[in-house]
Amino acid sequence: MANERVVFTTPVGRLVGGSLYKPSTTDAEGKPLVTKTGPNAGQSRVEYYIAIAIPKGAETHWGQTAWGAPIWAAGHAAWPGGQAQHPTFAWKIEDGGSTIPNKKGKKPCDREGFPGHWILRFGGGYAPSVWNSDGSAPIQEQDAVKPGYYIQIRGSVSSNGSASQPGIYLNHDKVALAGFGPEIRTGEDVGQAGFGKGVDLPAGASRVPVGGMAEGAAPAPAPVAPPVAAPVAPPVAPPVAPPVAPPVAPPAADPAPVAVAPHPGFLTAAPPPPVAAPPAAAPPAAPARVMLPGAGGVTYEAFIASGWTDALLVQHGKMAA
Repeated sequence: MANERVVFTTPVGRLVGGSLYKPSTTDAEGKPLVTKTGPNAGQSRVEYYIAIAIPKGAETHWGQTAWGAPIWAAGHAAWPGGQAQHPTFAWKIEDGGSTIPNKKGKKPCDREGFPGHWILRFGGGYAPSVWNSDGSAPIQEQDAVKPGYYIQIRGSVSSNGSASQPGIYLNHDKVALAGFGPEIRTGEDVGQAGFGKGVDLPAGASRVPVGGMAEGAAPAPAPVAPPVAAPVAPPVAPPVAPPVAPPVAPPAADPAPVAVAPHPGFLTAAPPPPVAAPPAAAPPAAPARVMLPGAGGVTYEAFIASGWTDALLVQHGKMAA
């Protein structure tokens, strides 16, 4: 059995399992990870596990690809006794479209990002270093690469050294962030928990906060106006004596008006018709009230009926100002 380490780089694939930052302390069966051989046999250990999905092409087996051929050759070289030909040989590569359940009863074809891809499973006792797409600069930010993003892996293949379960190890060393994709989240879908279905509120419960504000929320302090300095009175100018106007002679009396009879060829002008009063102005339209996402779908009328005011709704981010 040879154990020559062969280094290779994957094409761009999607991170569909594991984490580049958080190690595992248990195996697939939930048992604590321990070192199996060597001077540290039996001691606890951690493993940084990551799985990458590489799109399938026209090939019928991953060993026919440019990236898979070196792995295929290394596995046969590590186990020259023909163990690599056995169906149970641990290649650490699987068909993402397989309908065969694993030890936990889960089918690869049912997992996000698996169908239509070859799934490569890498592991290592330390976290891989993370780099930008061309490897020119490291990425130091924690959790910068999330499941669902697209990466390349610089790793190696070697024998697992197990006579009872012959196979290979795929060990990661460096990871380059090639691109972004929809994040893959694990765990139970909260939408399947059944919250709110067929639920009646008990007596005393309300769909909106009671008392005009959320429970436990302290009222906002009243704004304090800044002190205003008293105005400074302008200087008073000394009084100035008014000028003395020269005496003016009283005007002469106007001559008595002389009545003039209208000329028979002219008509006197009729008085203008009365001007109608302008129509009364229409009452102003009620202001439009726009409820924000913070209202949780509760209507403006429901808030007002529960004791809220417009000012409180704006203050607590439930209605646009």
